[in-house]
Amino acid sequence: MEQDTGQPEDNSSELQEKIYVIADEVLDILKQLSKDNKKKLNAKAIAEQLVVKGTVQKMLIEPLPPIHADHPDIKQETHSEISRLKDMTSNFLDKFSDMAPDMLTEEISDLKKQIHDKNLFENTASRLDSLLKYIKIYFDALYLKNKELEEFMRQTISYLEETEEHVSTELSFHQNKFNQDREFEKSISINMSMIKEDFDSSPGMITDNLKKLKSAVFGKIENINKGIDQKREQDMIHLKEQETTLEQMSSRISGIKKEAKEIKKKAEEIELQSLRDQLTGLYNRKAYDQKVVETLANLRRYDVPASLMFCDIDFFKKINDSFGHKVGDLALKKLASLLKEKLRVNDFISRYGGEEFAIILPHTSLKDAEKAGDGARSYIDNAMFSYKNRNIPLKISVGISVFRKDDTVESVMERADNALYLAKNSGRNTVKTEKDVIKEDDDITQKSLTS
Repeated sequence: MEQDTGQPEDNSSELQEKIYVIADEVLDILKQLSKDNKKKLNAKAIAEQLVVKGTVQKMLIEPLPPIHADHPDIKQETHSEISRLKDMTSNFLDKFSDMAPDMLTEEISDLKKQIHDKNLFENTASRLDSLLKYIKIYFDALYLKNKELEEFMRQTISYLEETEEHVSTELSFHQNKFNQDREFEKSISINMSMIKEDFDSSPGMITDNLKKLKSAVFGKIENINKGIDQKREQDMIHLKEQETTLEQMSSRISGIKKEAKEIKKKAEEIELQSLRDQLTGLYNRKAYDQKVVETLANLRRYDVPASLMFCDIDFFKKINDSFGHKVGDLALKKLASLLKEKLRVNDFISRYGGEEFAIILPHTSLKDAEKAGDGARSYIDNAMFSYKNRNIPLKISVGISVFRKDDTVESVMERADNALYLAKNSGRNTVKTEKDVIKEDDDITQKSLTS
């Protein structure tokens, strides 16, 4: 009796064996039917014979043995799928961390650590829920900021509409006031003309009719005085209305200015956050892309020289694997602070991605950039970096290129990246420039020609 090894049978070999059995049975039936001339040779006759024999029927009813989850092929395929899923999740978190707000930095860092947990996918659904929860928090924050801006715009439009209405009312009032003034002037003019007519109508009888004339003149003057008093009262009422309207408009305009300042401040904070790496506090990839365009523009228009220094931490994966991702994050923050300490204030330092850093050195030639790069490399190499009383080596390799007027964003980076690649291949913890790359290529070409 064979000992049960616990290993699952191969489905493909089991299926192949059943096919062979069916083929043998069909072949025997064909032979029998061909001998018996009375029986017609067709599919129905073959099927009837298969049912009679029962062997094939019994075999078809039996299910194929299941493939167990611990089968070597399944294990390998599952492991491969999990690795791919982990890589995809890790890459997503790296991209997401560049634009996520500060409040999510710690949670994203925890998620990065959890990705490498061997038991991670025992509860995949909850992990994915956690990831989606943080994404939702971020987009909810963006939605809230957009709603605030939308509300501010709505209020501003409302204020402008009210202001327009006040201006329109004021214009209409001034038109009415102008008409009233004309009517008032006309009224005074009429009364003055009537007084003059009273004097001109009977010049010879002024003495006889003095009382009558005096009464008529005083009556007209009284009418004029009443008109003036009424006009003064109307002007005072209008003045008070204007003061009230101006106070309301001034208050509304002050409110708009205050809200505009708050929105501007929030917008600046959001813009600043969008240009900063949340972990290191340095500029991020987005800010770097903008700075490269600006640097090239300054070079072409004002002939301002500049160089690009591209560096990354040597054996960073080993730091993560040996000490954990928390220490890896501390190493990135330490490197960021050392670069800020050693380089100039006007040097643009950014975290390009992962353990890679891109630094733009304005007013710097390739030769001077090489000196600055080697100074930074040496400064970092001699710095102390420890965690829980354990010294951790922190070294960088550096590649440098110089900006040219015919450069694109990609070409200047490509030369710096090639120089960094040469520095890595030259033993790491060193600085190489685009000239070193050209020299290396020339040496290789010369060797190939002489060999």
